[in-house]
Amino acid sequence: MTGGGDVDLRLPDDSREVADLRSQVAWFNRLRLLAAVSVVWLTALATHVLAVIDDPWPLYQLGALIAAVDGIYLLVYPRLVRVDAVGLRRHVYLQIGIDLLILTALLHYTGGITNPLVLFYLFHAFIAALVLSVPAAVLVALASLALVSALGVVERVGWIQYHPLPLGLMDLRTIAPLGFLLLLLAYASTLAFSIYFVSTVIGRLRRNERQLVQLGRQLTLNEKLASIGTLAAGVSHEINNPVGVIRNKVQILRYRIQDGDTADKLLGELETIDKHSRRIGQITDGLLTFSRETPFQLRPIDVAALLREAADLVRAAFKAAAVELELGAQPSQLVVEGSHNHLLQVLINILLNAKDASASGTTVRLGADAAGREAVLWIEDHGQGIPEANLAKIFDPFFTTKDVDKGTGLGLAISHGIVERHGGRIEVDSRLGQGSVFRLVLPAKD
Repeated sequence: MTGGGDVDLRLPDDSREVADLRSQVAWFNRLRLLAAVSVVWLTALATHVLAVIDDPWPLYQLGALIAAVDGIYLLVYPRLVRVDAVGLRRHVYLQIGIDLLILTALLHYTGGITNPLVLFYLFHAFIAALVLSVPAAVLVALASLALVSALGVVERVGWIQYHPLPLGLMDLRTIAPLGFLLLLLAYASTLAFSIYFVSTVIGRLRRNERQLVQLGRQLTLNEKLASIGTLAAGVSHEINNPVGVIRNKVQILRYRIQDGDTADKLLGELETIDKHSRRIGQITDGLLTFSRETPFQLRPIDVAALLREAADLVRAAFKAAAVELELGAQPSQLVVEGSHNHLLQVLINILLNAKDASASGTTVRLGADAAGREAVLWIEDHGQGIPEANLAKIFDPFFTTKDVDKGTGLGLAISHGIVERHGGRIEVDSRLGQGSVFRLVLPAKD
């Protein structure tokens, strides 16, 4: 049997962007929780060990505020599942804005802009570049610079109390006006150059990611075209039978019309022609539907209908190989949430592999079972089996035991990626010389 690896089949661009944003928001929340713990721990260290902070309570309160804000975000996070990309971006802007204000308050009680930790503003610009966009990072950098400048000015002129740290660092009150401006210029330059380098790196990474996505799609399409070639060879034979029947019936109709037969007899022949023409339509429609490159969209799928469709598409190829295909158990009303065409591709890939591994006169069985909250779609053959040494490799890209002209080693790779995208898994049991069982385990829809 052919093997393959974890080829990443992406969601459509909009859906993928929303999914990535949700993942990054969740990471942002975890990072904020770590920040809250760090503020409390560093405040305790600076107060009780280093004795550089006289009144730690404002800092403890800010640490608690960070934790409270994070708790609110964690409560709100489940609702973000129903929010579109625009709403998620607004949420991220809100998160960054609140964090910048809290960071400014923390700096105010720990030496103001002379505290080296003022460079923490950079992290929010980096996060904006990563999660949102480079223009968003520039906007966050400008907001950070405005907050730093405002904090430095109001503390220097005495509008709010200045809290210097007794560490021998710069004292804001003793810095000359030119030195103060140079300090702000240093912050601005650091922000500008950092964002430039980070945005350049992120831009290149995103271009590479897009190229990989396009390559993955092309590989998927190429593997599907290979399957279509196999199916089409058998479909031509499958179509020839009803075409032959239609030709015979047309000839019979001509004779009957010449003999003056009644309409009832003529209609009977026409119904036979209609039946076989519909059969041809079903075969070609199924092949055309399978050949289309459809977006990955999750919808309710009747498992029994999916199995029958897969069996219909490969039946001709099985007949040509003198291998019998048998539909086994199919629980009624078993439904999964999935992308129909992609799951169909998985079943066809594995069925064709099972056919290739089976000797003439043997049987391949296809069925499904309900297992708790999961649906198990299984394909069982009595072929050669897979050597134990190869079992760990069958999902590796381009791994195949077939001849060069008979397999690319991508069938199971792509299938594995599709099933994982559905939140499922593929399980394999195989005994050398006795056959293999492939199980597609997918979450069942309630």
